[in-house]
Amino acid sequence: MNPTQSLIKYLLVDLNSFFASCEQQDNPKLRNRPIAVVPMLADSTSVIASSIEAKRKGVKTGTKVSDARKMCPGIIFIEGHHKRYTEYHHKIVQAVEEICPVEKVLSIDEMACELIGREMIEANAIEIAKKIKRHILQTVGDCLTTSIGLGPNILLAKMASDLVKPDGLVSVPVEKIGQTFDHLPVEIISGVGHNMKRNLNAKGFHTVGQLRALSPQQLRTVWGGIVGLRLGEELAGRNIPRAETVTKGMSHEHVLPPQLRNPQGGIEILLKLATKLSSRLREGNQKCKTLHVYMKDQYGLDSLEESISFSDSNDTFFILQQVKKLTKSGAPERPVKVGVSISGLTNANEEQLSLFADPKSQKLGHIMDAINKKFGANTLIPAETLDVVEHAKVRISFSHIPKLSDEFE
Repeated sequence: MNPTQSLIKYLLVDLNSFFASCEQQDNPKLRNRPIAVVPMLADSTSVIASSIEAKRKGVKTGTKVSDARKMCPGIIFIEGHHKRYTEYHHKIVQAVEEICPVEKVLSIDEMACELIGREMIEANAIEIAKKIKRHILQTVGDCLTTSIGLGPNILLAKMASDLVKPDGLVSVPVEKIGQTFDHLPVEIISGVGHNMKRNLNAKGFHTVGQLRALSPQQLRTVWGGIVGLRLGEELAGRNIPRAETVTKGMSHEHVLPPQLRNPQGGIEILLKLATKLSSRLREGNQKCKTLHVYMKDQYGLDSLEESISFSDSNDTFFILQQVKKLTKSGAPERPVKVGVSISGLTNANEEQLSLFADPKSQKLGHIMDAINKKFGANTLIPAETLDVVEHAKVRISFSHIPKLSDEFE
């Protein structure tokens, strides 16, 4: 390669208004109309995702439904179809893979490809990006537009993808970093939220250029940790390998529907949430050492919050026994929100002997997983969760991508 040529190391694909675009793809009557995906059809809830047309009216993730109606008269609210979004996600990953290998799936609507050899020449990288955009439209759906960013590392490729939406394609080789980003506000940096923006502004930093003028060590001091050191290197265009994130815990929580706002209903939902967590542990070949549960009323005046530690386990029925122990001290009379979390995760292959482990019970958990995967969620479930089988189903977060065999709302 000619050393004077502009080089690109990463290509980042960002799906535009992904959940809403999936709905428009499935229902032609929704196309070119403002729509918002919501967890339930109620004015008290907030928007999960909005279509391109709704975003132009100011409706975005987190907007209250009542406010969205005022901002965008005629907006259509759609209750989320989370399994469908997961199906589209996998189809899109496959479509991208057919053009360029996906190195890392960043979220339900983002993925990064590492370019090699002559792919790194800017003109070639741009052509690959165009092929990916066309291939998704042709093989997955013509409503599923993308914004693609090209850059020397994933951070700058992500920032580039955010510059033109919808249907953008922005390339930022090292020599164009300053002219592209230096005049922009600090919040364009991925991971800089409201609180960090406020802190940086208070210290006199308002633009990307002001941060890039600092040395990595200075930026470490400003940021208050090693993240700032890495950020300084990445904003300069260097590619710093990131250590794999180690999951330290898992949690599920649920707002109870009116008919379950009683002690028994709350406990049954806790048992279902714990069942889901134990299945996730086995899927990830992990075990946990600590279980934490809580039940809260509407005002936080009457609540239960308990924890227990034990030998490593991913046994559904052992974990359910612990939930029952923790809730014996007395559940709130009218619980509104309940949650279960597990921590102290370990590799299940690092076997530790336990006086309390029941081999038959452990084997049953794996059998339950296999049956539910083959025949569908809830084919085989603990009897204690039978009355709440239609509640507390899976919803997608942008960072966690469920399995297609999961139980979806």
